[in-house]
Amino acid sequence: METGQTVVLLNLQNLYESLYDALNQYYVTLGGQKYVDLGLGTHRVKCRVHKNFRLIVIEEKEVVYEQFPIPLINRLEKHYLDINTVLRNERKDIARQLQQWVDNFVSLSSQHSMTKQYVPSDVFIGYHSDTCSSVVLQVTENQSAETDAQTILDEAKDILLNCATPDSVVRLDKSRLPDEEREHLMKEYVKEEMHSSLGDYIVYHTQKEQSHFFFTEVTTFSRLLTAADTHQLQNVTKLDVRLLSLQQFDTEYSFLKKIREFLGSTPADKVLIIQTDYVEDSHSRNILSSAKYSCVNEINKWDTTDNKHTKPKAFVYFVTKLPRIEGGTSYVGFQGGPWRSVHIDDLRRSKEFVFDVHSLKNLRISDLFEDPPEAMETEDHTSVPQNDDSTVNLFDTTDLMRSCVQSAVSMLRDAADSGELSTHRVENLLTLLDGRSSFDTRLSLHTSTLKRLHSLLEDYEDSIPNPKSWVLREASNVNALQEGGTFLHTLWRKIQAVVTPLLANLVSVIDRDCNLDLLLNESDDTRSLWLEIFSSKEMLHVPYVKVGSNSTVFMVQSHITFGHTMHCLLPFSWWIKDFLDGLMMQTSRHEICSPVHFQELFLNTPLGSYMAKNVNKKMKKEFYERYLQDFVSMTMKMASDEELQLLYLALGSCVEEIRRQKRDETELSVSHIHIAYYFYQSRLQNLSRMISLQPEVVSPLRRNQHVRNCPDMVLDVHAATACIESLGSPNLDTDALCHRWLKQVKRLQASLELICSQHNTRQYGGRCKEIIHDVRMEFSYTSGNLIGIGFIFRFGLQCTVCMREPQDPVGLPCHHIYCSTCIRANLDAGQTSCPICRQELPNNFQPQVSEDIRTSIKKNAEFRQRCNGFFIDLLSTVCFKDNTPPAKDVIKHLLSYLMVETENEQIYTKDLSPFDESPDKNPVVRSVILKLLLKFSFDEVKEYLQQHLSSVEDSRFVDEEDKAQLYALYINCLEVKHIQNNNITVLVLLITTVNNEDGGQMDQFLVYGEEYKAVRDAVAKAVVDGDVDQIEEACEKCTVPPRNRTMFVLLALFREVTTLYKSANASLHPTPERCQSFGDLIQGSRYLHQSEVRDFASALVHNRLGALAMSPGNTLVANTVIELTIHLAAVLLTRTHNLVMPLKQLGLFPENIINCFIPSLYNYRHKNIQSIRNLLICYVPLQCGLPMQRGRCLECGQEVGGDNHSALPGFTPIQLQQDHTRPGHILGDPERRNNLDALDTKNMSLTPFTLVRLVTHLAMLLGASEKSQFVRRIIQPPVEDVGLFLSLHIMKDLDQLSQALGRGADDTVTTVHLVIKSLHELVQATGIDPSLTTKVSRNTWETTVAADIMTPRLRDLDQLLQDAKGSIRTDSRVSSNFIMRTTFGDDCSFLTSLALGSQVHSSAVWSCRERLSVLTLTHIVEQHDQKEELPLLWRFLQKEREFRQIKFLPNILNLQRRLVRKFQNASDQIVGSIREFIEGQREMKTWYDKHIDIFLKTWNLLKESVANELKIPDEFCSEDLDLNSDLQYLLPRRQGPGLCATGLVSYLVALHNELVNAVDSHTGEDSSYKVSVAELTEQHVIHYEVEKDLLPLVLSNCQYSLERGHETISQYDLPRIQQQILTRFLQGKPLITRTGIPTLVKTQERDYETIFKAVKGKVRQDALSSLIRNALSRELDSYSDVCEALKIVELLLGFLSVTGGDPVMSLVSYLQDNLKMVDHIDHHISQALSRCRLRHCVSLWQLLSSLKSEKMLHLKREPFSEYPAEYQMPLREEDKIELKGFMSRGNVDQWLLEMHEFLLLNLGRLRATEDFNPSWGVKETVAAYMDRKEVEVPLYVEDKFPEGLQLSKIVETWKYAITAKQEWMMEG
Repeated sequence: METGQTVVLLNLQNLYESLYDALNQYYVTLGGQKYVDLGLGTHRVKCRVHKNFRLIVIEEKEVVYEQFPIPLINRLEKHYLDINTVLRNERKDIARQLQQWVDNFVSLSSQHSMTKQYVPSDVFIGYHSDTCSSVVLQVTENQSAETDAQTILDEAKDILLNCATPDSVVRLDKSRLPDEEREHLMKEYVKEEMHSSLGDYIVYHTQKEQSHFFFTEVTTFSRLLTAADTHQLQNVTKLDVRLLSLQQFDTEYSFLKKIREFLGSTPADKVLIIQTDYVEDSHSRNILSSAKYSCVNEINKWDTTDNKHTKPKAFVYFVTKLPRIEGGTSYVGFQGGPWRSVHIDDLRRSKEFVFDVHSLKNLRISDLFEDPPEAMETEDHTSVPQNDDSTVNLFDTTDLMRSCVQSAVSMLRDAADSGELSTHRVENLLTLLDGRSSFDTRLSLHTSTLKRLHSLLEDYEDSIPNPKSWVLREASNVNALQEGGTFLHTLWRKIQAVVTPLLANLVSVIDRDCNLDLLLNESDDTRSLWLEIFSSKEMLHVPYVKVGSNSTVFMVQSHITFGHTMHCLLPFSWWIKDFLDGLMMQTSRHEICSPVHFQELFLNTPLGSYMAKNVNKKMKKEFYERYLQDFVSMTMKMASDEELQLLYLALGSCVEEIRRQKRDETELSVSHIHIAYYFYQSRLQNLSRMISLQPEVVSPLRRNQHVRNCPDMVLDVHAATACIESLGSPNLDTDALCHRWLKQVKRLQASLELICSQHNTRQYGGRCKEIIHDVRMEFSYTSGNLIGIGFIFRFGLQCTVCMREPQDPVGLPCHHIYCSTCIRANLDAGQTSCPICRQELPNNFQPQVSEDIRTSIKKNAEFRQRCNGFFIDLLSTVCFKDNTPPAKDVIKHLLSYLMVETENEQIYTKDLSPFDESPDKNPVVRSVILKLLLKFSFDEVKEYLQQHLSSVEDSRFVDEEDKAQLYALYINCLEVKHIQNNNITVLVLLITTVNNEDGGQMDQFLVYGEEYKAVRDAVAKAVVDGDVDQIEEACEKCTVPPRNRTMFVLLALFREVTTLYKSANASLHPTPERCQSFGDLIQGSRYLHQSEVRDFASALVHNRLGALAMSPGNTLVANTVIELTIHLAAVLLTRTHNLVMPLKQLGLFPENIINCFIPSLYNYRHKNIQSIRNLLICYVPLQCGLPMQRGRCLECGQEVGGDNHSALPGFTPIQLQQDHTRPGHILGDPERRNNLDALDTKNMSLTPFTLVRLVTHLAMLLGASEKSQFVRRIIQPPVEDVGLFLSLHIMKDLDQLSQALGRGADDTVTTVHLVIKSLHELVQATGIDPSLTTKVSRNTWETTVAADIMTPRLRDLDQLLQDAKGSIRTDSRVSSNFIMRTTFGDDCSFLTSLALGSQVHSSAVWSCRERLSVLTLTHIVEQHDQKEELPLLWRFLQKEREFRQIKFLPNILNLQRRLVRKFQNASDQIVGSIREFIEGQREMKTWYDKHIDIFLKTWNLLKESVANELKIPDEFCSEDLDLNSDLQYLLPRRQGPGLCATGLVSYLVALHNELVNAVDSHTGEDSSYKVSVAELTEQHVIHYEVEKDLLPLVLSNCQYSLERGHETISQYDLPRIQQQILTRFLQGKPLITRTGIPTLVKTQERDYETIFKAVKGKVRQDALSSLIRNALSRELDSYSDVCEALKIVELLLGFLSVTGGDPVMSLVSYLQDNLKMVDHIDHHISQALSRCRLRHCVSLWQLLSSLKSEKMLHLKREPFSEYPAEYQMPLREEDKIELKGFMSRGNVDQWLLEMHEFLLLNLGRLRATEDFNPSWGVKETVAAYMDRKEVEVPLYVEDKFPEGLQLSKIVETWKYAITAKQEWMMEG
C-alpha cells in the first residue's frame, strides 16, 4: 500500500471487512499524504497510501450481488469482466458463430417442437454465459494467428460436443442443425466409444496425448467410483490408477501430500482420479476451485524437476458428480488453460448394453428380440457385433429377461397358494431362462420365449405412435432421466418397463395349473409336448394385453383342487380342454356328429397330428391317463384325493364303454375323454353329487372289485346302492334320529330318482340295469317308509248314527261321541240309552256340545288329512311313478278306496284314503283316480277310465239330471291332460267380441238385480214411445233406498240412451223430441233432486260427456272403459261415504286435490343399499336382517357383516324400505308397468291393490272428462293427452287384474262392476281424510278400502260372478241373441253331430274354462285366506316370476367364467357391442349366441329387482340390454357396467337361497348342505318350467268333484301343491355360497394401504431406528439411487404380502435366497439395504418414498404437482414462524414421514377432497390416520405442532418443514 504496487484480492472474503475503508477509498489527508484505517481484529491501524496504489478485488458477479454489503457495492468502482473482452474482434465473431451453433444444437425444430424447451446448460454440462468465448480462447492459445476461422470453430465445437449429454446427442435428430452436420456430430460423439465409460475415455485420451501431463475435468450423472472400479480401470487402461476423494481430506496439506505420493510412486505412466460430489453452495464451489488450483500447481512443480524425456506421463482427471437438474446446476465448466472438459454420463462400462446406444436410435424394441440365434452371447459383455447390420448383440436379451422375472412374477396373482407359488415360480423361470445352458429344454424355452416376446412387442408397438422413436422419447423425458440417473440405465429401465408386463402376461398363460413344473420334473416326451404347444402360435394363442403401468395385476387362472392350485400332469391341459371343448361344439353342429367324426377332426389339428406322428404308443397311453386325471380335476369338484381317484375311475370306464359301443378300436387319446364326457355328463355329475352328499361311500366303492374291474360305467349305480344301504335299517327310536334319517333321504332323493327313472334308464348298459332294478326296489321301499310313517293309526272317531265325523260333538257318560243333532233326535224318539253300548243315560241328561272334543276332532281331522296326503304321495311315488300304469288289480283296489260299505250294507262315497272314516253325507264323485290315470297315454288307460265311469253310473251316486255334470268332470280332467283350454278361451273371447261389435246388449249393470232391470226396461220403452212417466213409476215400485233409485236412473239412461250415439247411423240417435222428454223427466223427477245429478243426467241424454262421449269410432275396449267410468260416476254422485270421498274429489272436484297423495299411483321403490346385504343378512323366517357372515365391501374393501346375528363394531341397522313417494300421479309411461318394480304392491295383495289402482284411474278419467286442466297438474311428468294417458293405464289395470284373477275379459269387467257396486253399499266409517293430504292418510285409505271393500268381494267372487252371470243369462236381451244365448245358456242345438237328447247338450260341458296361471293360483290362496297357513307356497307365488329364472344361473355362470378367462388380463381392451363380439367368434359362436341370449332375457326381466337390491347406478339399468349394447355389460366386475353381470348372479343366488331357507324354516331343518358358486351344476339349482312342470303339478292337484244335485266344482288342494312344490323343486337343494363368483379383477393400482396391511398380517413390522434412517439417507445420496431402492422395496413388499417371511431375516438375504435378484442390484444399494430386516420393510418404504420427494425438491421438481390445488395453498409468514419453532425442537423425522405417507396415499386419490375436507386440521387428520394404523402420535406433536394449519396447506407445510430441517442441520 505504501510502495505503490497493485494488489489483487481473490477468494479472500474474510479480509474485506478489515479493508472496508480502503475498499470504500475512505482516505484521510495529512500533510498532503493520504492515510487509511485498517482493522486488525479489535485494533485499528493507520496506513499511508501511495498515490500509485491500486486495490483490485476479483469476485463472481453472483457473490457480489448476493453477499457483499450494499454500501460496499455502491462505493466500489465496478467492472464486469469476461473472457469475451480479451478476444480480438475476429475471435469474437467466431464466438458469436459458436453461440449460434449452440442455440441450434439445443433448440428443437418447429415441426418437432415439444413442451420441453432446453437451454444450453441442459445439454453442455458446465455451460455458462462465457463458455463460447472461453472455448475459443482455449483453442486459439496454441494456434497461430493465421489459423483458419473455420478450423477454430470446428475445434471449439468438438470441445463443446465432448461435454454434451448422450440424450442431447440423440435429440440432434430434431434439432435445427443441418442433416449433414447432425450425422457428423453423432459419429464424432460415438467415435471409439470415448463416451461409453471413463475407462474408454482414458484409453482414447492417453493414446492420443503426447504431453507429459494433462488435466481433464470430468462431469458425470452416475455414481462415483469405488476401489473395485479402480482395479477394473487398471485392467482396461493398463496404467497405474490412483483414486482420491475430496471428502477424505480435511486440509490442503493432506491433499497435496497425496498428490506428491502419487507423482513419486512409479516411473510408469499413471492416472490420478480426484472425485467429488457437487453441492449447490459457494463454499463447496470454492473448495473445488482451490483443489483444482493446488493440483495444477503441484504437478507443474513436479514437471520442472526431472528430465522431461525420461519422465512418465501423468493424467489427472477431476471427476465431479452432478445432479441432473432442469436448467443445469451452478457448476462452471470449460475452465480453459490446461483443463479440458468432458462429460461421461456413466463412469462404468454398461452391464446392460454391449454396443453404443446410438445404434438403437432407429430400431423398435421388438427388433432387439428378432430372430434370436441358436446360442446366445457369452458372459463377456465386451463383445461387439460382427457387422453394422447386427442388432442381436446390442444387449444381452437373456440378462434382460432374467432381470424382469421378479417384477413380472410380482404382477401375478393366484387364486390360492400364491405365497409359495410366487417364489417357486421365480426359481423356475430363472432356471429355465438361462439361455447359456447347454440343456436343450432350457435353450428351446429361451428361444421360444424370445419369439413370443417379439410377437407381443410387435402387438404393443402397433398400439403406440412412432415405435421407432422410443429412444428419442426417453431422451426427452426429464423425469425418466432423473430417475434412471444415466441415459443408458434410463433406456434399460424403459425396455424393462415394456417387457415386464408382457412377460408377466406370458407367464400368466403358460404357468396355469403349475404348468412350468413339468419342464423341470418330467420326461423328455412330456417336455417335447410342452415346447411344441408353447412354440406354436397356431395352437397356443397368447393375446397382447395393454397395461397402464407396472402396477397392473395379472390373474393366473388356475383350477383349484382341495383348496390349492391344481398341478397339471399333462402340459397345457387347460388349453387342451378348451380347444377340444370348442371342437366338440363345432362337431355337434353337424348332422353327422359322431365320435368317429370328432376323432377325425382332432387328428387333422396340429395337436392331433403331433400326437399321432411324434408320440409312441406307450406315451399316448400315459398322456391319456395324465389328461384323464387333469380333466376330472378341471371339470368336477371333489373334497379329497380318494374322491378324485373314484371320479377318475368313473370317467375312464365311460371312455371304455363308449368305445365298445361305437366299436372304436383306435388308440386311446385325449379326444376320447371329451367324447365320453359328452355322452355321460349327467351321470358323472350325479355321481359327484352323491359323493359330496354321502362321502362315506367313497372308500367301499374303491374297495369294490366289481367296480374296479368292470369295463362299463357302473360306479354311479353302485354309489346309489351304497347310499341306499347307508339308509337301510334306520334307528328311529327318537324324534332326532327320525329327523336325521329323513333329512338324509331327502338330500339323496333327487339323485336316486334320477337313476331310477325310466327316462334315464336308456343311458345305462346291461350290467347297470340289473343293479338299477334292485336300486329301484330298495328305494321304493325306502320311499314307502318315508311316506308311510304315521300310517300305523286307525281313526275311530265317528258318529255311529250318521257314520260321519261328529258335528257339534256331544260326549255321553259312557264316553261315546255323537253329533248334537243325532243324539237329540234319538232322545226325541224316546231312546234313553247309548246307541252303541246301550248304557242308560241319566234322567236329567241334557246334551251339551263339548269344545274340548271339538278341538280334538279338528286335530284328528288335520292329522287324517295329512295321512291322506301321504297316501296320495305314496301312490304317485310308487304306483304311478314310471311311464307304465299299474296293474289292473291295483287300480281296482284303489277304486275301492273311494267307497265304503257300512254294517247295514249301504255304500257311501269318501275321499281317496285307506281309512274308512267320514264318508260323504251326499254321494260325491271325485276325479283323483282319473288324474292319476291320465298321467299315461289315453290308449293305455281308456279301459280303466271306462271301468271307473261305469262303476259310478251303476252306483247311482249321480241322478240322471246330473249326468251332464258327470261328463263335464271327465272332460275337465281330459282338458287338464291336454291343456287345451287356451284355444277354447280364445274362441269364446272371439265370439264375445263379435257379439258386442254386432250390437249385442250384454248389460253389466245387471249386477244390481231385478229392480235395476225394471227401471232400465222403462227407460227403453220411453225411448220408443216417449212416455217418461213410466220411468218414475218404475222407480216408485223399487224397494231400495232413494239414492239407489237415482243411480238406477243414471245407469239406465247411459245404457238405453247414451249408447245409441255409438252407432254410425245418425237416424238411430235419440231425436230432439225424445231428448226433450227426458229433459222434462230430469227436471221433474223426485229422484234427481240434486243439481249435479241433474246436470250429469242431462249430459248422458245429450252425450255431452267430453272424453267419455260415445262415438262410432270407439273401440270395444274404449266403450268398456267408458261404461266403467259412468258406473263409478253414478256411485260418486249418489254417495257421501267417507271412503268414497277421495274418489269423489278426484272425479268431480279435481281442483281441490291437486297436491294430494294419490292412492296406488306411485312407484314404491326400495332404498338402494349396499349389495353386500344379500351376501350377509339372515334368512330366518322373520328375515331379521342381522348379519350371519363376514365379507368385504365391494367399493371400499372394508370388512363388513358379522357373525351369528352380531354385527361388527360401527355398523348400525338401516331401514331397508323407505317410502319415497310424493304427491300426484307418478307412475309414468303405462308400458313401463310391465317391469317387476312397477308390480310392487306395498305389502298389499296384488288383486286388491290392482282394483284400488283401477278405481282411482277411473275417478281421474271422470275428472279429466270435464276438468282436464286440473287433472293434468296432478300427473307427473306432465302429458299432453290426459284422457288417452289415463285410458291406457286403465287398460293396463284391466289386463293385470285379468291375470291376477285368472279370468277372461268379461269376468274381469264384471268383477270391476261388482266392486264399484260395493262402493254404493258402504256403511259409515271414521278416521278417513277425504283430501289425502299426507302419506299416512293415503296409506290408511288404501288399506281400509282393500280390507273392507275389495277383499270381501274377492273372497265371494265365484258366487258373485255366478249370480251376475245368471242375471245376464236370463236377461231378455241376451236370450234374444244367438251368440250370447249359446255362450251363457244351455242351448247347444248347433252341435248337430250329437243326438238331441245327448247329456253333453249343456253349458256345463261347453262353457269356457279359463286357463290356469300362477297369478290365478295366487288369487286362490288370497281368496281362501291361506297365506299364513301356507307360508312357503305364498312366498313362492309372490316372486315366482323371479324364481323361475334361477334355472338359468348355471348357464349365466358358464358364460361369465368363459368371458373372465378370455378377458381377465385384457379387460381394459374390451371394445365394441355384444353383436360384434359374437360375430367375431368362430367355433364358439353358437354357444355364445345361446348363453348371451339367456343372459339378456334374464337381466331384462330382473333388472329392476337387481337394481333395487344392489347398488347399481340408474345409468346401467334404465334401458333393456340387447345385442347392440356394450360388451362391458356381460363382463362381471365390481364397478361400471359389469355390475349388471355381477349383480345378476348375486341376485339369482339370493333368490335360490331365499327359497332354500324358506324350506328349512317350513320343515324345521337346518340345511348343512352347501355348495359354492364355483362348483355349481344344474342339479344344484332350483329348476322347473312353468308350462311343463309347475302348471301340470297344480292342475294335477285340482280335483273335480260332483255332488248329487249340484254342479261340478273344482277345488285346489293347496297344502298338497305346497308339499309337492317343496318335494319336486326345492327339497334337497343346497345353499349356494358366493365363493367363486366369476369376476374380472381390477388390474390397476395396487393399493399400498392394502399391501401394508397384508404384509403386517404376515410379517411383524417395526419402525427403523433413527440411526439406520440417517445412514440410509446418506448412503442413498442421489435421486436415481433412491428411486432404484424404492423400486426394489416395492417389489419386495408385493412378494411379502403373499408369501410372508421371518421378521428377523435380513432383507438382502430374502432378495438373494428367495427372489434370486441380488445380481441385478447395484452393490452400493444392496449394501445400504443390508442394514434392514424384513420387519423394517414398511418403514423402509415410508423412508424411501419421503426421500424421493425430498430429492425431487432438490432437483427443482414438484413432487405433488398432480395433487388437487385445494391442498396446495401457500403458507403465511406466521405459519412459517410457527413451523420453524416446531422444527427447532430436534428430531421430528417420524412425524414428517407420517405426514408424507398420509399425503402420498390419501390426498392424490380421485375425489380426495370429498373424503378429506381441506378445512380440516393437519395435526388432527394425520394423527387420526396414525391412530388407524395403531401408530403412537409423538408427544411433541401434540404440544408443539401449529394448531391452525389446515389440510389446504399440507403440501406447502411438508415442503417448508423439509427445507427448514435441512437449514437447521446445516446451521448445526
